[in-house]
Amino acid sequence: MIRRLWKPVVAMMALSVSFLAPAATAAEHRAAAVPPGDYCGAQESFYGGSQYTYAEVQVCLHFEDGGPPEVRVSTHNNSYYWAGAWYNASASYPAEWTAEGAVSKGGQTANYSAALRQESASGWAGGGQLSAGECGAATVTLNFHQRGPYWTGSEYDIDSGERTYQVDVPC
Repeated sequence: MIRRLWKPVVAMMALSVSFLAPAATAAEHRAAAVPPGDYCGAQESFYGGSQYTYAEVQVCLHFEDGGPPEVRVSTHNNSYYWAGAWYNASASYPAEWTAEGAVSKGGQTANYSAALRQESASGWAGGGQLSAGECGAATVTLNFHQRGPYWTGSEYDIDSGERTYQVDVPC
């Protein structure tokens, strides 16, 4: 007799435990939101011809609250060599640069293009967007071309060629 009652009691206990577990919300079923901010690939240093111009370049995905990521390209220590010393880009001797490429993530790809007339050592410009912003790894290609500062002949230009970066976006 005890043996026959045991199975219904175990079944009833299992059923009552499942009612205690909270149901998953719709938000838990959606992709995790990405915290706002910039998530970047490695920074690289580039010299122009004859090594008279220099810039450190980095490509980032910029996330705002709930929006799709924008590709941003930034430069640091944008400078030129003249008379035995290095000088930063300025209003008198600006650097003019363009960056273009593509960003790919989760089966979607978006092209981007950014350009800036830079009158200081650091600056950034934004380009295209993916249609959705989710966490995980994104692949970004970059072609960076810069004329100046100071040296404006094409033989002094910075030309990165095509570069590929992985940008890790946390949840």
